[in-house]
Formats: sequence, structure tokens, C-alpha cells
Amino acid sequence: MLIFIISYLVLSLLVSLFYIGLLMFTFIMIKKIFHMNQAKWDSFFKFRKGRGLYYVMTLPYLLTLLIMFPLSMYWFNLIDFEFKVLSSISIIMILTLTGIFKFSKLKEFLPYKI
Repeated sequence: MLIFIISYLVLSLLVSLFYIGLLMFTFIMIKKIFHMNQAKWDSFFKFRKGRGLYYVMTLPYLLTLLIMFPLSMYWFNLIDFEFKVLSSISIIMILTLTGIFKFSKLKEFLPYKI
């Protein structure tokens, strides 16, 4: 159980770092592709009452979770953990539940209610 908890903490840290990197990459690519200025960013964030920002923040998180499943499988194979698949699914489910909780709280802080 201790190995699972430590693995969860390490994988959660990796998810956070990868998510932040992917989120920054997404914003940079949107800026470069669409030549964003202040007015364009404002209209993008106001799109459908704030859903533009919400989508840009949730889609990289979903992509991060998809990438983390094979990584967690590799990690549990590497440490020769007995329940590899169940542990990987559990890690992804815990990260999904915490993500749902965090993103539902994000809706409250958006200046434009979704």
C-alpha cells in the first residue's frame, strides 16, 4: 500500500508538471497561429460565457490523463508491482476525480459564468 501511495504522489507530480507544460504550449500555439492580441484574447475567453477558457484548460488535462495511463503501466512494470493494471486504472481514476473537483471549482471563479 505504501508503494502505491508513493507511486500516486510521484505520478501526480508528473501529471501536474506535464499538464502545466501542455497548457502553456497550448496558449503559445493559439497565440502564434491566430496572432492573438488583447481584444482577441478577451473575445476568446468570453466565447459562450467563458467556455473558451474552460475548454482550453480541460482538453490538455484529458490528454495528460491519456498519456499517463501507459506511463503508470510502465512504472508499475518497472517496480514489479503485483496489480499493475488495477493500480494504473486506480491512479487514473483518482486523478480524474481530483480533476473533476478542481475544474468544477474553476467554474465558480470564471468571470463569465458557464
